[in-house]
Amino acid sequence: MGFRQLELLIKERCRSGTITLEEALQFFHCLLAVENPATPIQPFNNLFKALVRIKNSNNHYATIFSLFNCLTETQRISPSPDVCSYTILIDYCIQMNRPALGLIFFGRFIKEDLKPDTFIFNALLKSLCSQNRIYKAVTMLLNKMACPPDVVSYNIVIDGFCKKGAVSKAFSLFKQMLSVGIMPNVVTYNSLINGLCMTGEIRRAEEVLRQMQSRGYYPNVVTYNSLINGLCKDGEIEKAEELLHDMVSQGLQPNVVTYTTLMDGFYKKGLLDKAVEMLQCMANNGHDPDVVTYNVIVDALCKEEEIKEAEKLLHDMKSRGKDPDVHTYNILIDGLCKTNKFGKVKKLLDEMVSKEILPDTVIYNVIVDAVCKKGDGEEAEKVLYHMLGKGVTPDVITYSSIINGYSKLGWWKDTIRVFKDMTDRGFQPNEVTYTSIMNSMCKQGQTKEAQKLFDLMIMGGIKPDVVSYNVLLLGYANDGTINDVMSILDRMQLNHAAPNHLTYNPLLGTYAKKEKVVEATRVLNRMRQEGVKPDFATTSLILKLLLQMGRVDDARELINQTKGGTND
Repeated sequence: MGFRQLELLIKERCRSGTITLEEALQFFHCLLAVENPATPIQPFNNLFKALVRIKNSNNHYATIFSLFNCLTETQRISPSPDVCSYTILIDYCIQMNRPALGLIFFGRFIKEDLKPDTFIFNALLKSLCSQNRIYKAVTMLLNKMACPPDVVSYNIVIDGFCKKGAVSKAFSLFKQMLSVGIMPNVVTYNSLINGLCMTGEIRRAEEVLRQMQSRGYYPNVVTYNSLINGLCKDGEIEKAEELLHDMVSQGLQPNVVTYTTLMDGFYKKGLLDKAVEMLQCMANNGHDPDVVTYNVIVDALCKEEEIKEAEKLLHDMKSRGKDPDVHTYNILIDGLCKTNKFGKVKKLLDEMVSKEILPDTVIYNVIVDAVCKKGDGEEAEKVLYHMLGKGVTPDVITYSSIINGYSKLGWWKDTIRVFKDMTDRGFQPNEVTYTSIMNSMCKQGQTKEAQKLFDLMIMGGIKPDVVSYNVLLLGYANDGTINDVMSILDRMQLNHAAPNHLTYNPLLGTYAKKEKVVEATRVLNRMRQEGVKPDFATTSLILKLLLQMGRVDDARELINQTKGGTND
């Protein structure tokens, strides 16, 4: 086969969209075998474009880079990569979520002394925005581009600002764009509308839509999807539905994103039936629900404890050839755990493994938390070790759930053992972890030990909140040590964790139940000094105690002091 025939065949196969990796490699090596300095670069570029479009191309990025490097080896007689070659590779790096690698290729491009064009600079702008280096992108756009920026250049950076939530910066750049005579397009307006919807500025987004239409630009499906999403997030589901009808009347067909967004909006407004109806409407209109769509409805059904319906939907999903993902299983396992259907959880875990979908930390945490809430700390630990055996790394939440489970059972020695295992494995406990263990200790009369752990928490750089202090206070109140209670209250004030009614009321309640009038009076006086009002239940307890002890005058005084001044 002559070179011209080979070139035409490559062009035809690349355009078809059905070229395989093996076929592309064969073509590439055939081109390299020509070893003619006059060989054009275009057939190679066609192959690069086709390679990066192949499904799951992320799995063979090393092959693509290796082929690119073949062209840059000095000992080969082959064409050198041109601007188009580098642009394809930089865009591919962004597609793979490896923008830093894209910048490396741009550096190589500069060293080759090639003349840059707008396309490669736009690829560079995308790379910078993907790395959240948006201000560097602005500098490049406004000052350092070796060729005039176009509408695409501005769109990339405007979209970058909008995704970052810096919508005012995006509008400033929009004005700058207009001032240099570059006219916006639908993509520009879509970015601005989406940015406003993301920040909850729906009315402004609607204004931009009207402005867009007045300038002769017609909204597309992307425009409507952004507005529908914004309205759903704002709870305006009726307006979102109206926009759907408006969209259809304009001759635009809603897509999977449109329907999925509306389903989520209906559910969040408590309209589960409407969400399910929308799923049926979607199927009737010839749109195949994707995994994300199914996940929205499965999640809604599980939260409503409609587990059987969720399982039916899972079956429907599979029958339509849609494989559940890890998120689908996570939702269902969470729903089953919350309804105590642990047998079905095991079945789903086995199904995941059979499909080579490995349960992640989130799924195991759901199971651990559910088992702990059932009061079975030992079973939760078994899940932890099963998790470790499967090579899944637990996190602070995993350990904190087990510690909290043992704490509620009052098994403080087990909480310490799990805590030690946690720290030995290099996990940094958080405030919730410490507070759970302290609570367990205090319940068993080990308040002094809890105090030591409290001090250790502070030494570790964790600032305790009111909840942590409250645990210690109740511990000391139950131990009958009023001086320690006052000391902790002083410490709270010094550390800017001011005691509130949630601190004082349980304290007063504890003293009242233990018939410790002196201690209750001291706490009540301090409470008044700090302007914190006792609640009705606490006041009733103290009044009852005073009357039982015959201290009628004290009871009358308390009534007078608290008239109209209790927290109901």
